[in-house]
Amino acid sequence: MRRQFLQLRPTLLTLALAAALPGLASAAPGANSPYRTDQQQSHVEDATSRGVNQVNMITCFMSSMRPDALVNRGNYVALVDEKKCDPDARSSTSNSGSTSSGTQAPSYMTAVVNSSRTSNADPMRVKVWVDESEPGFAATIFVNVSATQAPTADNPYGIFRLDYCGRGETGPCMMRGFLEGSTDGIGYFEIEGGQQGSQTKALRLTTTGTTSGAGLMRLSEQGQDVTFSFAYNADYFLRRLEGGADQCFSRDAADPDTGMSVWRYGLYDADSGERVERRSGFPIEFTSGDRTFHGHMGYWGLWLPPEASVANGATVTRVEYSAGSQPTRTDYTLQKADGRLTKYSKRTRTLAAIDKIRFQTWIGGGQAAPFAGAELNRQYEMYWDDAAGAFKAVGTVECTEGPCQTRSLDAEQSVPASYFAAMGGVRGWSQALGGELFVPLAGVNGAVNSANVQVAYRVQELVYPADLPGALYCLRDCPTAASIAAYFAPGSQAASPFAGSSFNNWQPVADNGVLTYSMNATAALLRDGSDAAVTMTDRSALEARPQYQGGVRTGRLFTSLEAARCPQDATRYCDWQVEQMDTFYQWETGPNQWNQFAVVKDAQGAVVTFEPPLSVSYNVPAGAAYGDYAGKAIVLQYGGFGELWGIPGRCVSRQTNETVSCDRPESRYVPAFVIPFDEVLGRVQVGERALLAKWLDREIRFARKDPAVCTAAGVALAGGLVLPTAANLADPSDPASPIYIGAKPTVTDAPRVIHGDVKY
Repeated sequence: MRRQFLQLRPTLLTLALAAALPGLASAAPGANSPYRTDQQQSHVEDATSRGVNQVNMITCFMSSMRPDALVNRGNYVALVDEKKCDPDARSSTSNSGSTSSGTQAPSYMTAVVNSSRTSNADPMRVKVWVDESEPGFAATIFVNVSATQAPTADNPYGIFRLDYCGRGETGPCMMRGFLEGSTDGIGYFEIEGGQQGSQTKALRLTTTGTTSGAGLMRLSEQGQDVTFSFAYNADYFLRRLEGGADQCFSRDAADPDTGMSVWRYGLYDADSGERVERRSGFPIEFTSGDRTFHGHMGYWGLWLPPEASVANGATVTRVEYSAGSQPTRTDYTLQKADGRLTKYSKRTRTLAAIDKIRFQTWIGGGQAAPFAGAELNRQYEMYWDDAAGAFKAVGTVECTEGPCQTRSLDAEQSVPASYFAAMGGVRGWSQALGGELFVPLAGVNGAVNSANVQVAYRVQELVYPADLPGALYCLRDCPTAASIAAYFAPGSQAASPFAGSSFNNWQPVADNGVLTYSMNATAALLRDGSDAAVTMTDRSALEARPQYQGGVRTGRLFTSLEAARCPQDATRYCDWQVEQMDTFYQWETGPNQWNQFAVVKDAQGAVVTFEPPLSVSYNVPAGAAYGDYAGKAIVLQYGGFGELWGIPGRCVSRQTNETVSCDRPESRYVPAFVIPFDEVLGRVQVGERALLAKWLDREIRFARKDPAVCTAAGVALAGGLVLPTAANLADPSDPASPIYIGAKPTVTDAPRVIHGDVKY
């Protein structure tokens, strides 16, 4: 069978906004090494993109199922990592506030796929059943694709039709739509019923060759209509929001104002060019009744669909793949706990060395204001300005619903180092340093020698049962089973889920204020002084307290009470002394799988361990493209191929692509810079070992220009475009429809494809 037609990629529908890409630098690894041959993908992000996010997700799903590679191979199971296809999940993960968060773990959706083609003269047909079930509600997305012509130079989209319907076991489609490519361009329509009524999206894109075209898009959501008109040629893109002014953008990726962000990187050996892999987990299956659920067991713990309801002691099955043969299965026993312990190990660099590196810190209510007009009980974003010899506050961190966002201050505010002296120093979190940090400033009164101040930052690792400490002590934010229950009780007026006066307490603590915990290695649980497990898994109760909807976390836990004594008062204990210890711990508990500890044991009862993310150092190159981080050394975490995170971020406007405050409604979070695909500028270090980074998935944001530039270039909006309507819909779940794909087949074989990787 010759090359198949269907090769849908996430870039299929970006409104033909393809940009001219810069040339790629040569590298030492050989031409046939993965460093040179691994595919790179670019797509354009624009205000109009939100109208086709669903389409881009669908095409990402289709490409990740690899129907082009398994034509006429019968029904097979494919797993697709939803986080890699959902732009909202992707950006919130990058801005999650913790590199240790289990939100980095994959979140697979399961699909049954059938790809067929009768002959080289016939269309290729793909039938897909995507499992969209939730606890108590079974749902499936039915997808039918027919492709009759591959993309060509004259027709960049080929000729195809994709229809879909999402529905429960009974009742009508809750969501349905179609995407169609023809010699004239693209048509797309979707209708979805929501709590506020039906929502529709419609697009018509006409093309004249591969470099120019025009289009119309209408979004109807919650009773509001938004209409975009747009046009483009090889050099420029023109967009108009109905009722607004024209906006012109350059399509030149080399334009210095063009924005780029990378969402996935691979790391490679600098000499051989081979991929750097991590033994971070493996696929699993769990069978309950007549259903088999597909998931993942890894360093961050267990992931299975919520409706699986897997219990402690259950049997899960590892699926192992080898080239050219059927996978093998091995049973393991699952050990779960309703919380987990993380170990933080100390690393240091000087205060001078973190010049301009941003961090977040909490300013409590018992402190003086750090600058005129500052609010207390707020989290601020700051950095150390070495030239000024002071800290600079640049924004406040707002955490309500969804990911935390930074609201920029009207002007940067100066905070002297002596402000933090009474608290022992600055406690904070920095994405660029890999997480927790502490700047010791006890006794400072006036200027500081930044070359002599040793800033402590931490690398993190999960604690397995065999390594659990026997006893742990806590001075600040110390919960007990009773204090948690009291806080989350209906109608509770308690101030926090933490015991006594430990909530947000930065003051020295007397003996009677120290809380002591024990660890139960058998159950992998933290137990308080009453021998009760310190856990909370009631999702609805946690969501009723938004600040704890992600779980409850202790303050710093430590093993040596003597080492925490305050140097100025040996009868008390200081939390800032804990922050200078080589090691401390933190316990977290919550309703999410990533809040909880999970491991598997083999037939001999031995716990299977996984490799933690690799901590790598990157010396950011000089240049305006790298902003305040130019010339700085930052810490990144590598969880495996495609999973490099820790690059600091910023927010850009969906309308103008320019940098804006993250609290603005049209803002979206993006990495602050791109590690270039270059043997010198893209080099990272793990100790003495040099590795090369290569971007794999990149977005491009066009540079804004004066509308007169587009006019002079002959780019004009088209009139008379007709949008698709509901009359053009077809239902692949309806037995009476000519594109009916049938009931979902039962497939007992192991998944053949895991997010684009064909296993056998």
